[in-house]
Amino acid sequence: MPFTKMHGTGNDFIVIDEFQKILVPERDKPKFVARISQRHFGIGSDGVIFIQKSDKYDAKFSFYNPDGTRAEMCGNGMRCFAKYLYKKGLIRKEKIQVETTAGLVVPEIFLEEGRVTKVRVDMGMPRVEFIAKEVEIDGYPYKITSVNMGNPHAILFFDNIDEVDVLGMGKKVRHHKLFPRGTNVHFVQKIGENEFKIRTYERGVEGETLACGTGICASAVATVVNNYANEKKPLTFHAKGGDLIIELEIVNKNINKNIKIERVFMTGPAEEVFTGEISVEL
Repeated sequence: MPFTKMHGTGNDFIVIDEFQKILVPERDKPKFVARISQRHFGIGSDGVIFIQKSDKYDAKFSFYNPDGTRAEMCGNGMRCFAKYLYKKGLIRKEKIQVETTAGLVVPEIFLEEGRVTKVRVDMGMPRVEFIAKEVEIDGYPYKITSVNMGNPHAILFFDNIDEVDVLGMGKKVRHHKLFPRGTNVHFVQKIGENEFKIRTYERGVEGETLACGTGICASAVATVVNNYANEKKPLTFHAKGGDLIIELEIVNKNINKNIKIERVFMTGPAEEVFTGEISVEL
């Protein structure tokens, strides 16, 4: 079975092209994904992307976490998905309508001399669940903001995220009773005007990853609703795997300074690492 290894800001994915033919039966996908995502006994990945045809849009994005669970959406994975579609000639449009479990997502391809240099993704409307809610963890109060980008995210702000125990703290927030289905957890530090550092504990990976696209989008929303950023200007996020630029479309800011964010746009790279073939007995 052919596969392509790709990454977006260090978030690495195995891409399986099922656009013309289903290669892995749906019932077998969780077991297949868990096996090939192992870094010592498989190919290794932060998730597996199945590229499929859609009855409604240009293509369907089917994403699995490395533990074999389904994920509603993955921002870094979407950029890789869009680049693959364009580069392989499956879709020759610069704006692609993609079906996901979270709804319609529209990535936009940017070209230089025929090469895809970056991808801008319309991530849709965020849903702010709560802002700066005080939560006790290990006897200490922390303020958590929860934003849903089609998948759940908890955002915490710190003066220095290099000192945060991402694995320990991330696991406790991820499994907190506030999030019955679990959540991705992000630790954010402001380092300049509309400039932030971020570290991430990903649900499904159950550990720290180099970046999380939907998480950075959710964190951008959190910076604005917590008055840490200017919503009228682009925001730059520095993750361990690279940088992403986030833009927000604001439709309402009333006299009480309540902000309604209509859309979130994420721009960043997507890179092909290598291709190969794998044989897996299920």
